[in-house]
Amino acid sequence: MTHFFEKFKIPTILGLTLIFIGIGVGVFLVLKDQPLISKASPNLLPKDKPIFSNIEDSTVVVSWQTADSTSSFVNFGTQSLDQTAKDDRDLQAPSTHTVHYVTLKNLLPQTNYFLKVTAGQSSSEVFEFKTAAPSTFQNNFGPVIGSVLDGDEQSSTSYKPLEEGIVYLSISNTIIQSSLVKNLGSFLIPLSQIRNTDLSDIFPLKEDTVAKLTIVAKDGQGAVVIFKLKTAGTTLPPIRLGQNLDLTAEIDEEEPVIPDQNLINFDLNADGQINATDNAIILRNFGKNPQDKRADLDNNGEVNKDDLDLMAKQINQ
Repeated sequence: MTHFFEKFKIPTILGLTLIFIGIGVGVFLVLKDQPLISKASPNLLPKDKPIFSNIEDSTVVVSWQTADSTSSFVNFGTQSLDQTAKDDRDLQAPSTHTVHYVTLKNLLPQTNYFLKVTAGQSSSEVFEFKTAAPSTFQNNFGPVIGSVLDGDEQSSTSYKPLEEGIVYLSISNTIIQSSLVKNLGSFLIPLSQIRNTDLSDIFPLKEDTVAKLTIVAKDGQGAVVIFKLKTAGTTLPPIRLGQNLDLTAEIDEEEPVIPDQNLINFDLNADGQINATDNAIILRNFGKNPQDKRADLDNNGEVNKDDLDLMAKQINQ
């Protein structure tokens, strides 16, 4: 009988040992994953305090950025947070974004509201904002209109319209105005209802009022443009991410600026310079039927040494 039990002694101890080891490893892995989940959750919430813009007596826009792309919504109300609003782009179905833009509607004038952002299982702290007083006055200024381009001048021969972003308009002593970047990278910011910072009334704009445009895109990219308003509306030139432009300098209308034809023909990546980057574009398009037709400088249907020579002359000037 003793021989019989000894026969199974070693395998049984070995089996129990393996079971305990397996349980220990499993517990370790579960506990190990928990901090990772905790660290990932804050990336779904606003990086900074949300921006309240386009404040009127019955509507307000709230916008923010997140480090990770996520779907989210806001809860808001005067006392309890019993109302819900989704991103302006998520009216049909929820989608994920890194820049978030929510329009709150049917609000009460001159009323304090409270709001929090919810993403997944995470919620932000509670923020407060106030609506404006009713007003019958309107500015006679037209909107600010423009478009935003995205691209890498080191690896691309052309820019494409920005797909996701927010444009903020700042004017001294006024409430921030904003717009989503929409189809083909376009945006439009009305000025007729822009408010004083105290929300008491519409701000009286002037022809020489200076405005600052700040573009916020994913991955922290952006651009800044400073310009003067025009009564009939302000249409800005296409804006590239990474640009900082000052358009406030007045141009003498009697002496119009004549564009540099060489810059038009040889600045293939539209960065305002003729340099080695433009030369690289020619090299990438060598041969017949080039992908970028502008690389064919002599318009003979083929990119070759002749085009390189033409570019070299411009670079060496």
